Amino acid sequence: RNPPPTLLHPEKWCRGFNHFISQCLIKDFEKRPSVTHLLEHPFIKQVHGKDMSLQKQLAELIQEQLHLGSIAKTRHERIHTRRSYHVDGAEKYSLDDDLVNLEVLDEDTIIHQLQKRYADLQIYTYVGDILIALNPFQNLSIYSPQFSKLYHGVKRSSNPPHIFASADAAYQSMVTFSKDQCIIISGESGAGKTESAHLIVQHLTFLGKANNRALREKILQVNPLVEAFGNACTAINDNSSRFGKYLEMMFTPTGAVMGAKISEYLLEKSRVIKQAVGEKNFHIFYYIYAGLYHQKKLSEYRLPDKKPPRYIDNETGRVMHDIVTKDSYGRQFEAIQHCFRIIGFTDEEVYSVYRILTGILNTGNIEFAAISSQHQTDKSEVPNPEALDNAAALLSIGSEELQEALTSHCVVTRGETIIRTNTVDKAADVRDAMSKALYGRLFSWIVNRINTLLQPDKNICNVENGMNVGILDIFGFENFARNSFEQLCINIANEQIQFYFNQHIFALEQMEYQSEGIDATRVEYEDNRPLLDMFLQKPMGLLSLLDEESRFPQATDLTLVDKFEDNLRCKYFWRPKGVELSFGIHHYAGKVLYDACAFLEKNRDTLPADVVVVLRTSENKLLQQLFSSPLTKTG
Repeated sequence: RNPPPTLLHPEKWCRGFNHFISQCLIKDFEKRPSVTHLLEHPFIKQVHGKDMSLQKQLAELIQEQLHLGSIAKTRHERIHTRRSYHVDGAEKYSLDDDLVNLEVLDEDTIIHQLQKRYADLQIYTYVGDILIALNPFQNLSIYSPQFSKLYHGVKRSSNPPHIFASADAAYQSMVTFSKDQCIIISGESGAGKTESAHLIVQHLTFLGKANNRALREKILQVNPLVEAFGNACTAINDNSSRFGKYLEMMFTPTGAVMGAKISEYLLEKSRVIKQAVGEKNFHIFYYIYAGLYHQKKLSEYRLPDKKPPRYIDNETGRVMHDIVTKDSYGRQFEAIQHCFRIIGFTDEEVYSVYRILTGILNTGNIEFAAISSQHQTDKSEVPNPEALDNAAALLSIGSEELQEALTSHCVVTRGETIIRTNTVDKAADVRDAMSKALYGRLFSWIVNRINTLLQPDKNICNVENGMNVGILDIFGFENFARNSFEQLCINIANEQIQFYFNQHIFALEQMEYQSEGIDATRVEYEDNRPLLDMFLQKPMGLLSLLDEESRFPQATDLTLVDKFEDNLRCKYFWRPKGVELSFGIHHYAGKVLYDACAFLEKNRDTLPADVVVVLRTSENKLLQQLFSSPLTKTG
């Protein structure tokens, strides 16, 4: 069997090769040829068993081209000084779009590259499969329907980096491999995670175009509604997520969107009753106040028009001025009403939601005074019944019953029921616990209602065969001047995301290299598993110690910090000298000092049974429902 003197004419060979590759790259899996068909392709049949000859011939061809000096410059070798996105797709992928292409990969080089791109408003950059998104703090016109079409089922290298490309990659992988996908959005507070989640939902809704336009509209209204109740203004972010959100978008096997589901985690309920200096309560309180003011309905909901309720008042003294004069609050109230309507809430349900929210604001204004009597000095009463009556009326419960539940509690001993009175401080704690419980359960009910209204129609879709793309959007890592229980929970959640990220980017990838026998340089990375063990291990991890101390009635925040110091003997934990109620944690993102004041109370999160009993007597069906059933993460 003598080899042929020449294998193939170069041009003919290239045409055959290009045709074969184009067949392999057909995106539509229904039109893409199977492996069996590809093996029958003329190109494969011609080159089968001739790889050595081919290699030699290719080497000669390359040498010849180099010698002639006619090697063409490809578009990848151009360095652009100023690039912008073009809707017609003329602006293509460039080598500096992916940091993997950098010759030197150290922190300074990466930061310099990102800074250079940011100066050109190139806010998106790839690192392999990861997308880095820098917050431009301005509106960019790169999210229109034309851009959605640009990032639809095309190779990643066809266009500059974009968040739509990440959404498209997840969608195409789901459809092609019939496998659920997940997009994780992480970063510090204020980095732009919430906005990125919106854009991903927007593009997935576009990609999964169903005939049901109403469903698409509903899904797009979910985030704005949930964020009005779950987001707030903090010291570093005007629209900070104060809860963790996992949104699952459900698709049919052919890729049409058929429904959605939300799970919510760690809502920062303590914000309802108190905010740090320079921060605000949840957005919805300001929206509803402004909306009712402009509708001239404040008196119907027992809200004052001069002095704001205690729960939203702050040190600036401008709260009422902002509510009355800021157009944005009024517009947002109208937007929230629109969201409720589009998603499918009834007018009666929305009315009940407003009454509960304004009931919470009035509850915050209830004040207590001590009663001195011959036998007792620790008894409390409500000297001014106006706020009490307002709250009771809005919550559709008896005023006297509410006062009794706030100022006393029942204790059952040896089969006898004894009524014990509450001190002024205890009564105020019960009032605030009731407000937090009302808000937390209302938020969960809204999530549950959304899930019910957005679940796939079983008559049209076979849910069992469906697939989903999950989008995880949680609060970013936080380090404020004063960090409390909420920051600890947020930062532990971020540690878990960092661990997940490390596992997938480094650990699992390197294991795959080993299993395939690939000789690759081992990448060193900071493994935060020991730190997570310090938090999560049982029975000696930080959270277990916190739960254990919370069960002791005589425990204080000081005994808690002492317990931490005695048991958490590792390099990640320290206790500063001279500050009793402080402890420090060395997180993956840096050192954070925590103030342990109120840690035990926040962790216990107790709501006296007497309050639950009174709220269950409410004539408001929604309120009754909130306190009659246990709740899951999907409300």
